[in-house]
Amino acid sequence: MNKKVLELINEQIWTENHSSYFYLNLATEFASRGFSGISTFFFNQSEEERSHMLKLIDYVLDSDEKPTIPQYNYLESFNEDFDVLLHFQNSLSQEKEVTNVVSKIVYAARKAEDITTDNFMQWFVSEQREEETKFKDIIDKLKMVGESGLAIYEIDKELGSLPNETAEI
Repeated sequence: MNKKVLELINEQIWTENHSSYFYLNLATEFASRGFSGISTFFFNQSEEERSHMLKLIDYVLDSDEKPTIPQYNYLESFNEDFDVLLHFQNSLSQEKEVTNVVSKIVYAARKAEDITTDNFMQWFVSEQREEETKFKDIIDKLKMVGESGLAIYEIDKELGSLPNETAEI
């Protein structure tokens, strides 16, 4: 495997790990405030990001290379004011960061004429499009309902009933 491609995949492994803990932090924050549905949504997001990290690790190992495993988890303190919309906007930003790293890997693989990695990464390209769209849709709903407690309650209920997508990976 091309050295630059491997370096970027290792960056993606770290990014997926960071995303997993970012969502785990949000899941516990929402749970502590009684938003069980949104908490479940973020617990599932955390698990999904971890499964993405493992998928990348397996790919690197299958390529007879050694992945770099992140040496720390999400340790930053949670010091933002609690704002449902803001947390989803921050989550969309997190997904956009992941998309950026995925794109860098695809471009590096193409430059290195590494068709196997390019092909492997297309799953992540599609996945990131779905993730960004999912968060944009939730943000749009939250903007429509504003501060309405009943409407946020319904969104909480809806997000809690979504299937766990990790089983599909």
